Amino acid sequence: MAAPPLIAEAVVQAVERLARFRDQTAVVKLGGSAMEDPAATDACLRSVAVLNRVAIPIVLVHGGGKPIDRAMAEAGLTPKKVAGRRHTDDAALAIVARVLGDINRDLARRLKSLGVESSAMIDTDHFPLEGSLLRLDDSDGKPIDLGWVGSVSDVDVEGLLSWRLKECGEVPVIPSLASFAGSPSGWLNVNADTAAAAVAGALQAEKAIFLTDTPGVLRDRNDPASLLPRLTEQECRALIAAGVIDGGMVPKVEACFEALAAGAKSALILDGREPFSLLDVFLNDAFTGTEIQRTEDRGQKSVF
Repeated sequence: MAAPPLIAEAVVQAVERLARFRDQTAVVKLGGSAMEDPAATDACLRSVAVLNRVAIPIVLVHGGGKPIDRAMAEAGLTPKKVAGRRHTDDAALAIVARVLGDINRDLARRLKSLGVESSAMIDTDHFPLEGSLLRLDDSDGKPIDLGWVGSVSDVDVEGLLSWRLKECGEVPVIPSLASFAGSPSGWLNVNADTAAAAVAGALQAEKAIFLTDTPGVLRDRNDPASLLPRLTEQECRALIAAGVIDGGMVPKVEACFEALAAGAKSALILDGREPFSLLDVFLNDAFTGTEIQRTEDRGQKSVF
């Protein structure tokens, strides 16, 4: 099929819009069902390549929950969730690290095939995220055993990420892990939304973008037309308390809170299954998804 004809004016407008975001860092989290759709993943990587070519620094953070589940099943292991997180014992940690490493190298390879300098980051000796064991208590105040599950305690911005982004023009590709000398393999398993929020905050990113498998925050999860395009943190917390935001959307919204609190300028939840939803954010004044704003920013006009 022949490519659609290019209209010069449309090209000019697109380039002008993209140029507004030159040198403004965006952290993109890719995971969930969005990664299960080859066409959606391809469109995401092509969008990252376009943004990189027009000097918009991008960091790609990824998870791999479903491939990890499949790998555990093949190994005769049953995934176990505790307090909404994957319980990660020694055997599970080895599988998590192996699967995320495979995904990491594949994403970097695919970006390179699109002409983008990209770094597969899966070496514990030069990894930008350091971690500490995640400590949670149950309702009785007793510690919950999560195994080798962690949170991000430090992000090596100056020593690694800024240099790759600004000096080399690379796209770092970071798996949802954190280095930790006390574990059997030197890793901790970290929630991908949490990892992306930590990176976005540390880099003071213009945008923290979470690609997921829903259109955004819905007032009625069965009705895509009930999408809520903009919410403040205060409004989100009220919707969580009312049970409107529930299930897997809660940690995504909370990751937006974390990114904003740590210094990111804006946080967005987009449908990663929709081809080029990422690029739409930069090309259009309106986009399909939910923007989470600081409560005090409600009176300010959104840049989107």
